[in-house]
Amino acid sequence: MAYKILKGEDIMAKKIHIYDITMSNGEQFKNIRIEGSISRNYSGIATDFIPVENTQGQTVELVKYQILKAELVDIEE
Repeated sequence: MAYKILKGEDIMAKKIHIYDITMSNGEQFKNIRIEGSISRNYSGIATDFIPVENTQGQTVELVKYQILKAELVDIEE
């Protein structure tokens, strides 16, 4: 399956993206807030851990290789 970068990605980089993330062990993280899109911030091999913030404001570090799915739920200004 081929993917492409969406137009307007640079504009969206300043916004808060909210994801529901499913890990390879079945654990789910709901309403995870990331500044900018997850694909733009964490593509490449330099970053293995992704710091994310949950709805309670707690930071959780996820291993990007264990993420099965990151579903975009909302984008905030």
